[in-house]
Amino acid sequence: MILKLLLSILIVICSGLIGIIYAKAYIDRSKLLRDLISTLQMLETEIMYGATPLPELMVLLAAKSEREIARLFQMTAHNLQKHDGHTFASVWRKSVNVMGKETVLKERDIALLVSLGNNLGISDQENQVKHIRLTMEEMRRNYDEAIMLQRKNEKLYKSLGVLFGLTVVIVFF
Repeated sequence: MILKLLLSILIVICSGLIGIIYAKAYIDRSKLLRDLISTLQMLETEIMYGATPLPELMVLLAAKSEREIARLFQMTAHNLQKHDGHTFASVWRKSVNVMGKETVLKERDIALLVSLGNNLGISDQENQVKHIRLTMEEMRRNYDEAIMLQRKNEKLYKSLGVLFGLTVVIVFF
């Protein structure tokens, strides 16, 4: 009898944890988008007032950014410093695609970042700032959507995890 009780508790806890893991993806995306918007604001400021070359700017932003975003800028800076003839846009695209595979970003988030990279370093400051602001605006929309999905699905997945565990316990015991 005690074994059944312990096994039942273990099943409910494990299924609840699975629900929490699924819910965490929504939380992580919201946080990552918020951090990306913050980093894009730093990028805008540096381009507007700093006139820092892109490789140095990538290193600077990597130092000021959160872990996943810092990795994007570190990869980009490292590949730019190799001087192997690749354009900033191609190096950025490669780094963004790697980041996309390692994080919870959606395809449209990745496409926004790739599009931004296609416009950095090839035009004047004013035009680059316009592209950054446009990207931030789109990222804010994605962030608002991510928050809405988080509110809706976080509780759902957590509840489903626990309810699934309870269902398994009821059916088998």
